[in-house]
Amino acid sequence: MKDVLAEQLLAKVLAWEPNDIARERPILQAMAALKYDEYEQFSPGLRFLESLALWLDQFEPADRQVAYRFVKSSLVFCSAGEMDHLVDTAYQDHIRPILLARSARENNVSVRQVGRIASSAAFRSLQRQTLFLGLSDGARIDTFRRANPDLNHEQIWQTHELSVGRVQKLLEKLAKHLSEIDGGTGASAKFSTIVLLDDFSASGTSYYAKGDNEPPGGKIATFLQALADEKGALRPLCSPNGVEIIILIYMATEQAIQYLRSSLADSATLGITAVHVDTVQLVPSQVRIARGATEPEFVRLVEKYYDDAVHNVIFDVNFKKGGTPDGKYGYAGCGLPVVLHHNTPNNSLAILWFYERCDLRGLFPRVQRHREMT
Repeated sequence: MKDVLAEQLLAKVLAWEPNDIARERPILQAMAALKYDEYEQFSPGLRFLESLALWLDQFEPADRQVAYRFVKSSLVFCSAGEMDHLVDTAYQDHIRPILLARSARENNVSVRQVGRIASSAAFRSLQRQTLFLGLSDGARIDTFRRANPDLNHEQIWQTHELSVGRVQKLLEKLAKHLSEIDGGTGASAKFSTIVLLDDFSASGTSYYAKGDNEPPGGKIATFLQALADEKGALRPLCSPNGVEIIILIYMATEQAIQYLRSSLADSATLGITAVHVDTVQLVPSQVRIARGATEPEFVRLVEKYYDDAVHNVIFDVNFKKGGTPDGKYGYAGCGLPVVLHHNTPNNSLAILWFYERCDLRGLFPRVQRHREMT
């Protein structure tokens, strides 16, 4: 009954004739059932069709069809199942090949002999000397751990912020397991590779923020600085021969990957021999809606429905760090039409995620993680 009422409201809002309803109903029902109803930030009792009707109703009649066509043709929604699939394939498709190639190189074996390399004690030791750390809750470490039974649970940890005690336990377990693999004592066991995992990045600046006259900030920059600190808690993790860093984001834009690769390439850090930056699912630049673009026509709505009241709520001290004059095109002007099942990134077009306390509502309202204290 609720779906029927929502469809009736949509038909009224969009001025549909019976043949329009017959054509669009199965499309809407499929979008809702297969993906959009699982958005976790809808208000209690609200689902996609109701949200879509309410969102469209606040626009002028001439703009509603434009907004509806945009949702059907251009919206990118990553469901929980799709994100789990990205997590499941992250190690096998993106990290393991790097370790196989390194083992082949260090042991003078052809990289084509994958079976021989993978079954060798040298590779199994190298694999065990790889530490996996989450950059945020989005790293889905529990899912990653279950998807990779070849890895030991003691080499996977949910956060990159490690205490002295945790570092010691990681090294103790590493020594024990290495001795079981190669028969040695494992007395000087250290990690030769550290993998940093996270779910999504649009700009990359929260990981590595360049400062004019000060050291870089952000999660990755801070972590690398901690690794290089000879007296720091993290330094004992690292092999004396240096450590490779692999940064793997399950879903990321071209902008974020290029920014991180160039920023980290320009930043040499003591004890780090190489830095790899990659993503499981690349969000191509073509999906972006850039400021000032003449197409698509949805740009007109992005500009038109961002008023002072919305601006005052959205554009706080944290948003200003993105370097844009407003929040119309999301943080850092990324202009993404992207929605994640658990929340909408603030790098996406603001018209999609206006906070519930805004006068205008978003189609997929965003829950704000950082708010300026007043």
